[in-house]
Amino acid sequence: MALVLALAGTTAAQGDEVPRVVEITYQPTSRAQIAIWIERADGTYARTLGLTQSVALRGIGNRPGASQMNSGFQWPYGRREGVLPVWAHHRASAPGAEPFPRVIFQDRSAEGWASRSSNDFSEDEYFCLSFQQSASSRDALDAVTCPSVFNSDKGRYLTADDVAAGYAEPFQTAPGEATMRALELGSLYPPRRDVTRCTGGACYDHADVARYADDARRIMPEIDAVTMATPQAGRAQTLSFQIPDDWEDGEYVAWIEVNTEGDYNDAYNPDRFPTPVGPEGEWDSWAINYGYPYRGQPSVVFRVPFTVGGGAATETARDPWGYGTVHGQEGTVHEMDGSIANDPDASPGSGADRLRFLEEPADARVAVTVIGPEVCLENTPPEPITGLEIEEHHERRDAHRYARLRFVAPADDLAVTRYEVRISREPITDLESFERAVPAEAASLEHMALTVDTTVPAGEVVEADFGGLSPETTFYVAVRALDRCARSSPIAVAEFTTPAIEFTTVSPCFVATAAWGTPLAAEIGALRRLRDRHLRTNAVGRGLVSLYETVGPHLADVVRRDDGLRAAARGLLAPVVGLARLLDR
Repeated sequence: MALVLALAGTTAAQGDEVPRVVEITYQPTSRAQIAIWIERADGTYARTLGLTQSVALRGIGNRPGASQMNSGFQWPYGRREGVLPVWAHHRASAPGAEPFPRVIFQDRSAEGWASRSSNDFSEDEYFCLSFQQSASSRDALDAVTCPSVFNSDKGRYLTADDVAAGYAEPFQTAPGEATMRALELGSLYPPRRDVTRCTGGACYDHADVARYADDARRIMPEIDAVTMATPQAGRAQTLSFQIPDDWEDGEYVAWIEVNTEGDYNDAYNPDRFPTPVGPEGEWDSWAINYGYPYRGQPSVVFRVPFTVGGGAATETARDPWGYGTVHGQEGTVHEMDGSIANDPDASPGSGADRLRFLEEPADARVAVTVIGPEVCLENTPPEPITGLEIEEHHERRDAHRYARLRFVAPADDLAVTRYEVRISREPITDLESFERAVPAEAASLEHMALTVDTTVPAGEVVEADFGGLSPETTFYVAVRALDRCARSSPIAVAEFTTPAIEFTTVSPCFVATAAWGTPLAAEIGALRRLRDRHLRTNAVGRGLVSLYETVGPHLADVVRRDDGLRAAARGLLAPVVGLARLLDR
């Protein structure tokens, strides 16, 4: 039974002045890591508005492991300091800003050692490590799940004594040429906030783990509020920001930095940035034989100047302002050149096209709209959300990790533009605890952001399946509605306990697996995404999936025995694979 509680007084900060609101619209490609921030006209960093949770919550920029260490599906180790380097350096250069403490392995002979040599681990609910080379390849990123419970080293902080002793990481300066690079005490990225230091005799977390979240919040107080799940590919996103009352009217600049791992082209690829080797003894076999060399094209950065106080206006950016650095050691924005892909037709979703062109305004990848004061002058927040309840997912085999939320759409004088859903294992009782909760994900294995339909008329029921859950655990699910003036409804909260895992055979793509001979083929990954993103999200699609799961195993038994039938099946499935990839764009 869900317990619903409406929290009053949780609208966005509102002064006596008419709200000044800016909308930033963009459309990302798949698996994009994104930072959105505002600077003043003189280049002074003002505030981060959005930061995807792999960086903001999971700590991929500041965790144990050498920065050049291979990557893979939900890879647990390796500081990805080149993920969003322009944002990271700009934030750190702000007046009064400070770096985050740097995280390293607890007790290993080098940051290039992925294998454990001492008791330095605890269970990890998110990251995992596959000990099958094929399952940790670049092609398997969207085709695998964590095979079993994984124990990871959550690390500890680098100390002054470590630095004095010359603590370093193996670093390849060119293919086949390597050195040991000294590490500094500070990091430009926050550590993990999604872990709680374990207790008891079966875990070995360092005492520093208990400080990670508090240190991240102390150094970057807005980090909870701006953390967002990775947006779904091909879906336009709009972030509304209410300019604080103490910001003067004038000229500002909106920045968006976007990156994806393994985005190869002729200039950035495994030949130029291969799996690192040497110095001898500083990389172990796990570090160099598993995963894939992730260093492709660096981040691209879009920059849009806009004016606050000059009336309604929309400014756009078609092409990136520049690009960052592969290793993130400096925050220079390099001028765009031929080394970065910028061809949506030949290389969709690659390089500059990590932000796809918007339908409106045309010929723009980023749009920044300043809403005129008349729009928000008499605006009131959305009405309270009512009837919030959580129920078990309709498929029992997924009910331990997915659930369905349902509520009555609230009325608003401007119309609701976004629903924000967050989940927590701790009670959500106020705005602070709401922002500390984790942004809800879609009900899929890909950890994409949940998008709730805002077109449902007021008074009618809104439904959405969401993920990010664990078995036999009590969660608090909170929802609030936001309008175009960045004002929010009161927060509605429901309590829900997930069931135990019901062990059944996970449905693969039976015929496709038989046709290609492996469940890890890239084509099968595309078909899985078609099934999970576009078929299982509606009643008709679920019916088709159910029918296929009934007859698919029998067809697969016939197909896999005959090479001719396998080739014919690949030919018949090719248009479906093409459609799936088109929908991924």
